[in-house]
Amino acid sequence: MDLFHFDWKTVPFRMIAFVIAFSLHEWAHAFVAWKLGDNTAKNEGRLTINPIPHIDPFGLILILFGPFGWAKPVPINPLQFRGNKRLGIVYVSAAGPLINLVLAILFCIIYILTRYYGVMDGMSEKAAFALKTTLEYCVFINVGLFVFNLLPVPPLDGYKILRFLSPRRWDGAFYNFEIYGPWLLLLLIFIPGVSATIFGIPMGLMVMWVQKVAGSIISVFI
Repeated sequence: MDLFHFDWKTVPFRMIAFVIAFSLHEWAHAFVAWKLGDNTAKNEGRLTINPIPHIDPFGLILILFGPFGWAKPVPINPLQFRGNKRLGIVYVSAAGPLINLVLAILFCIIYILTRYYGVMDGMSEKAAFALKTTLEYCVFINVGLFVFNLLPVPPLDGYKILRFLSPRRWDGAFYNFEIYGPWLLLLLIFIPGVSATIFGIPMGLMVMWVQKVAGSIISVFI
């Protein structure tokens, strides 16, 4: 499956997978912030898996043409966090990519089991195609969001994790980088061929790792 290629036949399945992925991603951010004592996201209706409050129209449209898109950032107020505020930001930031990794493994398990038990054999050709394609996109898009969001480029989660795990004396340098980070991110996304080159290899390695983990989990029970 080529996630960097646009195909009208797969649009509905790509959208279903992305909606699941970003809804749980943003919910995870809001949930961890809430557990740390910050009610900001909850008060704005973001502590939900309902995709509607999380939708960013441009980010939703972008997923049609590649493996990357985004939702509206979950608002947080680190001043309300209990304990270490900087670690609180790290925990909240890491929650989104981690839930995508868990989802990728879960959907990979479901995909392997459907093949193992021949679930698609009794379906019509169209139904089997829809199920197979949706599950594949659920794996690949969650892997894509995991890899993409861990880039150390503002305003992504990976940048926040790196910044707030680093010594405070580096804050000035990080602040200066934040001015140019979003432009760098746009270049990485939109320059032809760059996305496929930069993200293709780590995504491929992550997919193989997810398949291996999913297979290991299944082997325990079958």
